[in-house]
Amino acid sequence: MRHWNDIVLSVPVWLETWGQLNPDRLTEKQQRMALVIELAKKNLEQGGGPFAAAVFNRDTGDLIAPGVNWVVPGKSSLLHAEIMALALTEQILGDYEMAKHGSFELVTSVEPCCQCLGVLMWTGVSSLVCGAYSEDAEAIGFEEGPRLPDWEQKLMQRGIDVTRGVMRSNAIAILQSYRGEIYNSCLGVNDLNRS
Repeated sequence: MRHWNDIVLSVPVWLETWGQLNPDRLTEKQQRMALVIELAKKNLEQGGGPFAAAVFNRDTGDLIAPGVNWVVPGKSSLLHAEIMALALTEQILGDYEMAKHGSFELVTSVEPCCQCLGVLMWTGVSSLVCGAYSEDAEAIGFEEGPRLPDWEQKLMQRGIDVTRGVMRSNAIAILQSYRGEIYNSCLGVNDLNRS
């Protein structure tokens, strides 16, 4: 019989020092999104995907945990930016029920895909702030998966405020600058011409 080990997902080494270089308290949504977009840009420079996210204390503006898309370097389809930021926050809190520890906001450079939306609903975050739209990620070839057309309303029914399009053009610029591997492509690997 096979004996299983613990599941270990890689977090980029540079992410630890990045967090030390940035302010911990950002009170405005625009400030938080600017930080997330900066994180997405840094992730591209380090070989990751064009997506970033971070969890903030909604009331104080304190940065709790950053997350980046590390799917290709980390060799795991779980390593989406939102999943990483949420998992690191739960690790910091020592609990999977974030709502017991305060009011938290997930800020993400692109609207969550179907995987990240599914996880988001169970975490206890009270707010979601998005930069680029899913269509913007799909325009460069990423498959966002089947999402309910009324996903915003479904989240709001669960007590999660949703804000879309914050610094959208800046987030789109990061997507369009990406030259790495497009996994889960909605265009098909052979159909994608990206010079």
